[in-house]
Amino acid sequence: MSPGENTLSTKRLSAEERRKQILRSAISVFAQDTYHGATTKRISEEAGITEALIYRYFGSKRKLFTEAIVLTSERLVRGLEELLTTHRDNPIVALKECFKFYAFYLEKHQDLAKMIFLVISELDQDDVREAYLPKQERTLKIIADTLGYWESKGYLVDGLDQQTGSWLYYGTYLILALVKQTHGGLKIDPDFAVEMARPYFKPEVWEKHSDLTR
Repeated sequence: MSPGENTLSTKRLSAEERRKQILRSAISVFAQDTYHGATTKRISEEAGITEALIYRYFGSKRKLFTEAIVLTSERLVRGLEELLTTHRDNPIVALKECFKFYAFYLEKHQDLAKMIFLVISELDQDDVREAYLPKQERTLKIIADTLGYWESKGYLVDGLDQQTGSWLYYGTYLILALVKQTHGGLKIDPDFAVEMARPYFKPEVWEKHSDLTR
């Protein structure tokens, strides 16, 4: 789509819809040009709006960037939270569905992998940390709570550290983003990937829940 062709810009949008439209366009431009290479003029062209409208809604390019971080991070946290809650009592299904969600989200949102690494490169900046780290901490807590529940149900092997397990689980998404960014696609078998978690579960539990997924 060439600049100015965004069909949403020709419609009368509510303030919230316009805000989201600008954020989507900003994410695309930031991912392509990096934060320092992106300009509000370029973002306005992508969104099909005037540059002044960006300042009206966000005040500055920097504020637009940090709000874009919050938006992308919130989507991922919410998706993970829903899946782990829905499939809490079947750990294999939970792992598989989260993996598929990660892969689907990266494929559907082509700029997301770039955005992830852009955020990582800016984590030495206080405003980026304030935007991103609460989402990361929320994600780690969701995972740790799930692991704690699985431990209470006797699913996990003894001695598994929840903090370490949470970071390893969370790191899967960054690995998938790296694969997407370096290879342009995610040709990964979710069943095979989930099998890598087998050593952390008691054998009888793994076999029982594997049978339920067949």
